[in-house]
Amino acid sequence: MPGPMRLTELTGQGGCSAKIAQADLHSVLAGIVTAPGGDLLVSALTMDDAAVYRIGEGVAVVATTDFFPPPVDDPGDYGAIATANALSDIYAMGGRPLLLLNLVGYDLASLDPGILSQILEGGAEVAREAGCAIAGGHSIRSPEPLFGCAVVGLVDPARMITNAGARPGDVLFLTKPLGTGVVLNAHKQQRVTAPVLAGAVAVMRELNRAAAQAMLEAKATAATDITGFGLMGHAANLARASRVRLRIEAAALPLLPGAIDLVRAGHVPGGTRRNLELASSESRIGVDLAAEMVLLACDAQTSGGLLLSVPEGRAGVLTAKLPRARRIGEVTEATEIGPGVDLV
Repeated sequence: MPGPMRLTELTGQGGCSAKIAQADLHSVLAGIVTAPGGDLLVSALTMDDAAVYRIGEGVAVVATTDFFPPPVDDPGDYGAIATANALSDIYAMGGRPLLLLNLVGYDLASLDPGILSQILEGGAEVAREAGCAIAGGHSIRSPEPLFGCAVVGLVDPARMITNAGARPGDVLFLTKPLGTGVVLNAHKQQRVTAPVLAGAVAVMRELNRAAAQAMLEAKATAATDITGFGLMGHAANLARASRVRLRIEAAALPLLPGAIDLVRAGHVPGGTRRNLELASSESRIGVDLAAEMVLLACDAQTSGGLLLSVPEGRAGVLTAKLPRARRIGEVTEATEIGPGVDLV
């Protein structure tokens, strides 16, 4: 007899690995995105995590949206991971989430309504943890399940952190380990152990709230959250927006338990391979680096951590507030080839 239906069987790629490739987005969005100016403090022009619009003295709205097909089979975990992933954009800007609207694609004709209820309850659990109200949402009929959120928050423009403020001499920190993409790929193929999957799920469900609080205390100069474009892709956006180079040490990168073994076994999602293709053309990658580490630096993360640029003198403040933050490199001046990323 066939086993129970698995959510990951209903989709080609789940989680943030399902994102449209970054290179394709650049050409699609050309001439469409509004440039920042006036009260629009941050737009998509710098590929930042959320839009920011000033509505009064000392207060601005932070707005974002994020949704994806199921990365895991457990409905509650799916809802929790998708909600934590969407909230992360608000935290990456130094903001505080206020309310969210659920975004749902689901086929009630062929899928149990109870599964959708579990997805929504998983998301609600994380929203309650964040102190974020669920104010409604929108649903459509879809053969492939989709879930995520549109989130609205507030930030003080004087304390707002974008991806455009990194300065030479700053140090780089990463607040969550890498490898969710390869773990989820192996999970879809039922080739991952329960402990390895549980470790990845715990990381993906975790809010970036504590990391955001720590970066504000440390007076971080720039930040971005690491999701579907991988560490290298999001770091490249930060480098271009800040007009600097980032020197990232592959040996310093924190990894999920089991991730490197899964890469060696070939469990590399399509999103990660697309990220590697782009990084190979626009970044400088050390020729002596292990192929597994390069792939993990490009791995398409779902609900990943924050990449932070922190003044050298404030690094101790960050690690005191967030001991798990891993120092992974430094910010240097842009060279004659321009801003970008050096993986060494």
